[in-house]
Amino acid sequence: MNLFTLELRKHRLLIAGLALLLLVWGAWLARGVTGGDPLLTLGLALSSLLAIAPFGVLVPIVLARALAGEAAGPLAFLLASPRSGLAHVAARFGVGFAALGVYYAALVATVHWVAAAAGVRYDAWLPLAVWAYTIAGWTAPLLALGLVYGLLVSAYRPGRGGQIVAVAASAGVLAGWSWLGRFALERLGFLPQLPLPLVVLPEKVGRFLGVAGGPLDLKTALEPLVQGVPTAPIWVGLFVTLALLAVAARLWEEAEWA
Repeated sequence: MNLFTLELRKHRLLIAGLALLLLVWGAWLARGVTGGDPLLTLGLALSSLLAIAPFGVLVPIVLARALAGEAAGPLAFLLASPRSGLAHVAARFGVGFAALGVYYAALVATVHWVAAAAGVRYDAWLPLAVWAYTIAGWTAPLLALGLVYGLLVSAYRPGRGGQIVAVAASAGVLAGWSWLGRFALERLGFLPQLPLPLVVLPEKVGRFLGVAGGPLDLKTALEPLVQGVPTAPIWVGLFVTLALLAVAARLWEEAEWA
């Protein structure tokens, strides 16, 4: 059994829970599309998306806690296996990345289906771009950070004072992440940009907003203000992910079980 399959089996309950959440959410929206107002259902889908999308944060948290549990549990021998630290880190990151990649792909695909039923038109590449921004700009770095945090706690077993410092450092990570986002948008404007996507809302939405004259074209309305969609957050996210994975692999080699 390879490391990836082993990690997949260890975290099957978490993956099954995310899958069940998706099924319940999708069934609820399907009932609204087929037996109600698709446009209203789209509004419910977008609002509820804000509630269920953060559940993906459970994956890096579970991966981090699993490391702490294994260091002192019956699976401790796995940590000292002859495979390299990079192989262990890649297996754990691969399982988390695959789980969250499928999770957010299902969320985007469901909203795409509801939007099509509601009469919203947009460029075909927009759902893929939303998924890529979510995965590369937020999910992958968070997974890598969870591995680094879990390794620090489980390998060096800090005392109560060290744990308080770690919690305080987690708050600092949020501030650093905000700074990185501003840096990417303000200083990396030379990187390629995506064109503004075509998004046309149904006439019913235009009338609700007090705009007459047919469907509401958001691209035409935003073009005087925004020239394109920056890809800098994706590149910064990928760079941070690779850097954190390198740190995690080195920590694995330096850990007490190595």
